Amino acid sequence: MSPLLIALAFGLGIVALGFATGVAQVRGLRRLAARTHVPSDEFRYLRNRHRRRLVTAAVLVVIGGMVAGAYLSGMEEFAEKLAEPRGPDDPPRPPMTDEQRNFVRGWGVYWTSVVCLVFVLVVLGFFDAVATRLYWLGIYRELRDEHKAKLRRDLAVHRRHQDQNRAGPGRLGPVDD
Repeated sequence: MSPLLIALAFGLGIVALGFATGVAQVRGLRRLAARTHVPSDEFRYLRNRHRRRLVTAAVLVVIGGMVAGAYLSGMEEFAEKLAEPRGPDDPPRPPMTDEQRNFVRGWGVYWTSVVCLVFVLVVLGFFDAVATRLYWLGIYRELRDEHKAKLRRDLAVHRRHQDQNRAGPGRLGPVDD
């Protein structure tokens, strides 16, 4: 299979993934806006999560478009021609023209931009993971504290019941005369 088809499939697959993710996040934002009686902390977390993931989807679309665009525009083919290896019997390569130097600079900037966008994607994923972890740790702490309070209340009831049983049958506790 040719590198062109592989790159196009890869790039267009990333674009499709980005669009699908973006559509899902827009739907999620709409559903969240339509909900009533959502606790403010949950609403804020979900709204920010959908926004973060919508930005991530946009970055995916841009990355996929840039990968596919590099091959569709013929940029990669020209870069490969410039970098063709020469055998020992081939004549020496002539010096690069100004146009070729400018192309190589532009090509380097282009792919550096793609790599930087991939880094942005990783950072966005990291921030999303941290935000999700912090939110759910907060929920866990609330549930844990609530559970501990219930256990303390149940223990107090149990101790009171034990104290009443220790008083013995027929003895209802101190009698006031």
